[in-house]
Amino acid sequence: MAPTLFEVLELVYQFRALRSHHIAMHLPHRHQRGLSHSLRLLFDHGLLDKRLCGLYECDTYLLTKRGLALLAGRDLPPRYLFLEGGLDIKLSTEWEHGMMTIDLLSNLKIGAEAAGCRLIAAEEMLATATSATPFIFPRHAEYTDRKSRKVVPYTLVPDGFAGVEYPNGKRAYFAIEAEHNKPHSRFDDDDPASTQSSSRKKIKQYRDVDWQQVYANLGIGNLRVMMVAPTAKQIKGKFAVARSVVKQSHLFLGQAVPVVGTQDVPTMPEIFDAPWLRIGLPPEQINRVTLKRR
Repeated sequence: MAPTLFEVLELVYQFRALRSHHIAMHLPHRHQRGLSHSLRLLFDHGLLDKRLCGLYECDTYLLTKRGLALLAGRDLPPRYLFLEGGLDIKLSTEWEHGMMTIDLLSNLKIGAEAAGCRLIAAEEMLATATSATPFIFPRHAEYTDRKSRKVVPYTLVPDGFAGVEYPNGKRAYFAIEAEHNKPHSRFDDDDPASTQSSSRKKIKQYRDVDWQQVYANLGIGNLRVMMVAPTAKQIKGKFAVARSVVKQSHLFLGQAVPVVGTQDVPTMPEIFDAPWLRIGLPPEQINRVTLKRR
């Protein structure tokens, strides 16, 4: 098989799923017509599956079992989203939620590289972790399991995980939370007065995580939380809830990322340089500019 076909398969392998225009963004040396032909060949031969059915040009592509088997034995790049270590997004049942995380990681990778930085894949961190499930974060609090009646610790599982390596060698690490309000979500999910909203519970969980244990499991020295929502209005609502939990915090960063649906979603590599919301503090960038100020 031609090397140009393998480069497409390996790219999809890294993210588990990619939109066609995200694939083009990662492969700028490929001509649009040639890339569309490659995607058509890979789909027709059962190596890629696709969603949204946009005649090969506006689809989202996933590896099939046959495509994954073809990659066996190759020296593959590290994966940004996968099932090991606790990152257990199931695209079959959480498609929109999962694609928000994938879109963010894809955009961050290109944005970081354009700024002279490197996005660190979750699989790369897993290789040096001291725990088999380093992306499952423990909390100080405990609860009694309803079935076993055993007292067990609360745990928190991020939707994704990534790091940024800057040109000076310093690194920053981020857990990712994709806060997508589905049609059947509680109407008060973004109401700061609600004590039962899922947003409030998730923010409290991150606030209460035993971060020193997280650092020990992953062998890293810092960690922050990227919260993304489909619209600017929604992410502002999430941060209004966050301010009812903690008045000021450097831990949380907020940004709007469109969600998959009947319409296509643009590439947004500039999100790496864009200002991110913080709780009770001025917006902050995650690029080299922010690093120089510290």
